[in-house]
Amino acid sequence: MDLFEKTKEEVAEKVRKLLTQAEDPAATPEEAQTFTMKAQQLMTKYSIDLAMVVDADRAEAITATGWEVPAPYATHKVGLVAAVARANDCRAIYTDLGGGRRRIEVVGYPTDVAWVRTLSGSLDIQLAGALAAATRRRPPGVHGRTFAVGFVQGFISEVATRLKAARQDAITDAETHSDPGATSVALVLIGKTERVEDEFKVRHPRARTTYRSIRLQSWAGFGPGRAAGEKATLARGAVGGSRRRLSA
Repeated sequence: MDLFEKTKEEVAEKVRKLLTQAEDPAATPEEAQTFTMKAQQLMTKYSIDLAMVVDADRAEAITATGWEVPAPYATHKVGLVAAVARANDCRAIYTDLGGGRRRIEVVGYPTDVAWVRTLSGSLDIQLAGALAAATRRRPPGVHGRTFAVGFVQGFISEVATRLKAARQDAITDAETHSDPGATSVALVLIGKTERVEDEFKVRHPRARTTYRSIRLQSWAGFGPGRAAGEKATLARGAVGGSRRRLSA
C-alpha cells in the first residue's frame, strides 16, 4: 500500500470516529456540532494534504460525477451543491432538465467529489425536514412557496458561511503546522485549483460563470432558514432518523 492510499484510509477512519462521537446519544447538540465541524475540517485538511503530494502524474485522477438535484426547489438547491463544491476545491455546473428539475455535475479530485455528493445529499435531507417543520409555523399572510424559497436561500447562505469558515480553519491549521521552508498551502491550493479548472474547461468549454441574484418576495422564511442552516450537520450521519433531525 503506498503512502497516498495509507493516508486516505487513516483520514477516513478519523472521520468515521468523529461522526460516531457526533451521533452518540450522550453528546450534547453543541458537542455534536463540534464533532461534525471537525469532520469537515479534517476532510478539508486532507484535501490540502493530498494537494501537497499530487503532481503531474496524478493529474488524470481528476474526475466528474453528475446527479439530478431532487425537487422541489431544485432551481434553488443547485446553489447548495455549488456551495459545498466551492468549499472542497471542486467546480459545479448544472443543466436545466425542464419541469423544475436540474442535473448538476461536479468536477474535482475523486475524494473531494465524493465528499461533495455525500454532504450535499445529507444537507438536502436535512433541509427538507427543517422546511417541513418551519412551514407549520409559517407567519399568517405569507404565501407557502414564497416562504419556502426564502427558507431555502437562508439555509444555503448559512451553510455556505459555515463551510467557508471550516475551510479557512483547516488552511490556517495546515499553515501553522507546515514544515519550515515548505511550499505554502496557499500556493499549493492555487495549483490544485488550476488543475481542476483546466479539467473543467476541457469538459465544459462553453461554460460561463454567472451570478444570479435571487429576488425574494418575502424575507419571512430567510431567518428561519438561516437558523436551520446553523444547526445543520455538515457531515454524514444526519440522515434517516437521526435524533438530531432538524426542526426550525
